[in-house]
Amino acid sequence: MQKTSEASAPLKGVRPGLSDDMSSATQDLCVYCFEVLLARLQGTPQPSLKGQTDESPVREVPGLFVSWHNPAGLRGCIGSLQPVELERGLSDCALSSAFRDRRFPPISLKEVKSLTCRVSILHTFEPCQDPTDWKVGVHGVTVSFTASLCILCPCSTCRYTATLLPEVILEEGMTQEAALDNAIRKAGYRGLCTSRLMSSVEATRFQSATSDLSFQTFANR
Repeated sequence: MQKTSEASAPLKGVRPGLSDDMSSATQDLCVYCFEVLLARLQGTPQPSLKGQTDESPVREVPGLFVSWHNPAGLRGCIGSLQPVELERGLSDCALSSAFRDRRFPPISLKEVKSLTCRVSILHTFEPCQDPTDWKVGVHGVTVSFTASLCILCPCSTCRYTATLLPEVILEEGMTQEAALDNAIRKAGYRGLCTSRLMSSVEATRFQSATSDLSFQTFANR
């Protein structure tokens, strides 16, 4: 499963615009992520998604992200932009975001009680006609482009890619221009964002169904 990391912002509950059924199902998926995390930290057998939710564990979703947050902000976020079986994707991303996000130290058992889990099910992937062919508040965006590694070595090029989730763009209050600049920097590019560079950017837009669950709510369910 191809994985990528993402930045995020303070949590604000279930995203508006979701049906009650979708919100409920996504909350159940957050429960499963907490169960998987606790099983790994406590050395117990990994749970099955069956029984946690009415969703089929073998259902394939177009993409998903799992992120962990504490009162200070983001604690880890890893996801897949490729189709993945729901149970496998949730388990892999829950553990990878907890232990293998290189921006943060691994999550410990003692801090689990301070965490909130967010699950984002990605859908409706569409190629953009140009880098601005998407809407803030509706879409997330993945950008890809080829550029030189540095000014001193223009003949040596690298493929850059980065993703911003819809909810991150909205919560951070980014304009479309700011989001594109953020994505280009997030991809690791340190050169000038010229019109020539922007014209070479390939973009894909997508949407997400997202929900959050705090450990307190998980423990009291």
